[in-house]
Amino acid sequence: MIHINLLPVREVALEAGRRQETRLIALGAILVLVLIGAAETGSRLRLAPIRSEHQVLRGELKELDGKASELSELERQRDELDDKLKTIGVLEKKRVGPVHVLADLSDAAPTKVWLVEFTENGGAATITGLALDNQTIATFMRNLGRSAYFDNVDLVETTQAEEDGLMLKRFVVRAQLAYQAATPASDEERAGPIPKAPADGGRKVGGRA
Repeated sequence: MIHINLLPVREVALEAGRRQETRLIALGAILVLVLIGAAETGSRLRLAPIRSEHQVLRGELKELDGKASELSELERQRDELDDKLKTIGVLEKKRVGPVHVLADLSDAAPTKVWLVEFTENGGAATITGLALDNQTIATFMRNLGRSAYFDNVDLVETTQAEEDGLMLKRFVVRAQLAYQAATPASDEERAGPIPKAPADGGRKVGGRA
């Protein structure tokens, strides 16, 4: 009877099987790595344009930020210049305003009116004078009301006064000053209602004319 030892053959077959499994596992791992690499490469290829666009947008945004800062600075400088020009304009008007006020006051006074005192407080002017009669005072008030630098001309009082033996009318007129008046208006634009002549009798007028 012949005995054949099959153990080495079985071991060889098992070893061959293990090697086959190892190869399959290695091939599977390589295949997975290849797939992962391909996916990674594909993702990078797809992301590349997006990243490039993102960089471009960041550059444009930075440029816009710079322009916005320049614009803000220009607007600030413009506002400062406007404020300075306004201040210069106000100072200029205040410089030449009193000259026009006094000139118009002098022009408004008829030949029979003598101005005694002119005071100002907070834009309100008080004018004291002497006139030959009530109608002359009314004429003075009408002329003054046509000036672009006098508003709300009002007769405060009149009293009888004697100067060098001559009986005259002493009057007090109040008005609002407008130093910043623009170019004087035309006679038609400036002409207002003609003030009433003061009451006769030489007594103080308590109310407004």
